[in-house]
Amino acid sequence: MGGNDARRGRPARLSRELIVEAALEIVGREGGDALSMRRIADALGSAPMSLYRHVRDKDELLVLLLDRVVGGLARPVLPGEPRERLIALLTWQHDRLAERPWVVDVLARGDVMAPSVLWLLEEIYAAWRACGLPLERAVAANRIAWAFTLGDLAQRGRRRPRDREPYQVSVPAGADPAAYPHLAALGAYWRAPDRREHFADDLAALVDALTAGA
Repeated sequence: MGGNDARRGRPARLSRELIVEAALEIVGREGGDALSMRRIADALGSAPMSLYRHVRDKDELLVLLLDRVVGGLARPVLPGEPRERLIALLTWQHDRLAERPWVVDVLARGDVMAPSVLWLLEEIYAAWRACGLPLERAVAANRIAWAFTLGDLAQRGRRRPRDREPYQVSVPAGADPAAYPHLAALGAYWRAPDRREHFADDLAALVDALTAGA
């Protein structure tokens, strides 16, 4: 393939498809921070400026990457009941992102959206509406649910220190009971190994709160 040709000294014949493939290999192996036009050009044995004949800029490249990834995913089988349908959609979205931390970084940092995700947004908004929310409230509810999802994914993606207890555990767990009685009473919670593994229950509670009275 093109990468082998480049290593043998014959630059690959550039195309948008080849650039996307090289970028996907980089982010899959090294994460989103490793992606740059120069990094892709080096992988293809080309000059960075040559890439711009095929993609306008890095943002367009990210859109192409997301479109490729989302377009290749099998859509979920959804329940008919509105609340369960909504939770299934939001859970599917969360779990697919959790499998690809580099996508979370891209979505959190940039103004990027792929056309292949439009079906998911349409289904999610339709589910909020089916739960009784007018469209204006559905927008606000989904914004809150998206922020909650990104927050959970960001926590999961953080590297844990190997030589000490994480500060987010040791600081509240070691709080002075006289000054911080509520934090001290939660000592077992801070150190629970599954403290961050409650997404499903928390999501259900959030959906119920956002649709209450609808």
